[in-house]
Amino acid sequence: MSRPEPTPEAIEVGRVVRNCRKQRGVSMAVLAARSGLSQPFLSQLERGLTTPSLSSIYRIAEALDVTPGTFLRPPARPGTVSHESDPQVIRVNEAGGQVARVLIPGGSSTLMEAYEHHFEPGGGERGWFEHPGEDFLHVLEGEIVLEVRGEEPLTLRAGQSAHHRGDVPHRCRLAGPVPARTLLVIASA
Repeated sequence: MSRPEPTPEAIEVGRVVRNCRKQRGVSMAVLAARSGLSQPFLSQLERGLTTPSLSSIYRIAEALDVTPGTFLRPPARPGTVSHESDPQVIRVNEAGGQVARVLIPGGSSTLMEAYEHHFEPGGGERGWFEHPGEDFLHVLEGEIVLEVRGEEPLTLRAGQSAHHRGDVPHRCRLAGPVPARTLLVIASA
C-alpha cells in the first residue's frame, strides 16, 4: 500500500515545527519526551508525511514554549474575514475522525483562538484535553455532552453555551446519532 502524497499544508506545518524546534536547540528526542509524542510520529510530521491533530499541536507548542497558533495558518491579514472556501481543517485528535475548522489560530499577538468543531456519528471519541486559558463553547447545531473532570456531564443543545477553565481536563462528545457543530473560543490566560 502506498502512502498518500504529502499535502502543501502538511509540508508547511512540518517545516514550521522543524524550524521552531531547531531555533530553540531542541533535539527530536527531547521534543518527543517533552510532548509525549513518539519520535517516529514527529519525524513524519516534520517531513510533511502527516498532519498533526489539534491536541498534538497543543502538546508540541507547550513543549517548545510557543503558542499553538505558531503552527496553524494565520489569516491573510489581521481583521480580515475568513472565507469558507479556504478553511484550514484539522483533526481534533489522532484517534478520532472528528475535525475542526480553524477560524482564529491564536498567536503571540492575539488573546483568543476560535474553532468550528464538527461531530459526526462514528467519528470516534475525543480524548481529554487541557490547555491554558478559558473556553467558551456554543452549540450551533445538534447536541453534545461537555465533560469537565470533577463535574457532572452537561448536555448542550443548539443555541446553548457553556464556559469553563481550559486547564481542567475536558472533552466533548456527540450526544446521539445526529451530527453536531460547535463554536469554541479559547481566551488566553
